[in-house]
Amino acid sequence: MVSMASIGKVNWLPVVRETEFGLMFDGGDLGEILMPHRYVSSDWKPGDVVEVFLMLDSEDRLTVVTDKPLAPVDEFALLRVVAVTGIGAFLDWGLPKDLFVPFQEQKMKLREGQEALVRIYLDEASGRIAASCKLDRFLDKTPADYAPDKR
Repeated sequence: MVSMASIGKVNWLPVVRETEFGLMFDGGDLGEILMPHRYVSSDWKPGDVVEVFLMLDSEDRLTVVTDKPLAPVDEFALLRVVAVTGIGAFLDWGLPKDLFVPFQEQKMKLREGQEALVRIYLDEASGRIAASCKLDRFLDKTPADYAPDKR
């Protein structure tokens, strides 16, 4: 049994059963998680452990896919802005569902077509994966303790 699958990360999860919508995977404390048919390999059967990416679908339901993003949660990435809306910007991070950058997480207003250096994070309040251009809070401010010939 899986103890805890991580949203926004690559996980190795076991196939539990097949449904009319795809395969169900054991997400541990998160329960069973659907992989839609378009990602399913005909070789997989219950008990097989598969490398998957855990995310929320367009209706905010947990789902696993075989696609991997350009960067997972807790990583930095340089991503292209594909749309700007009334609520924020959306970045291409290599998955069908674009990555959201709320206005309050933008240092300067993002524009479609530009690249933005962001930190990908899991929003604790909503449970959604998002990105921030405000990188300072993610950087370690502790000075390095380097010395000559120190390894």
